[in-house]
Amino acid sequence: MPQISYFTVEGRPVPAARMTYRQVHANKLTPQAKRYLDYKTAIGWAAKKERIKPLTGNVKMTIELNIHGNKDGDIDNYAKAILDGLNGIAYKDDKQVTELRLKKIKVESKDNQSAVIVIERAE
Repeated sequence: MPQISYFTVEGRPVPAARMTYRQVHANKLTPQAKRYLDYKTAIGWAAKKERIKPLTGNVKMTIELNIHGNKDGDIDNYAKAILDGLNGIAYKDDKQVTELRLKKIKVESKDNQSAVIVIERAE
């Protein structure tokens, strides 16, 4: 029987930002990089709040990004933020993710922005 976990992270999804090792260790991050790190942490806390259990073996994920407005990032950068945020929580490492489905949906209101995440063991 496949183990399936489902949870929603409220608020605007944030794509991964480019950062250098030097920027991180000198604490000279851009505002985008700070938002990304905060979002990555929020993803982890949302998973912990829902008591997501870590999976072993291959993992399949479905992510629905509900975004308001015309300014949004590349879909692969949203995936990176979410996958990185779940490292050590939903799985040991995101290299376990062997299937990934992402969908960006435009929503009418800022209040409806979220990331809906489904995690399950891949067959």
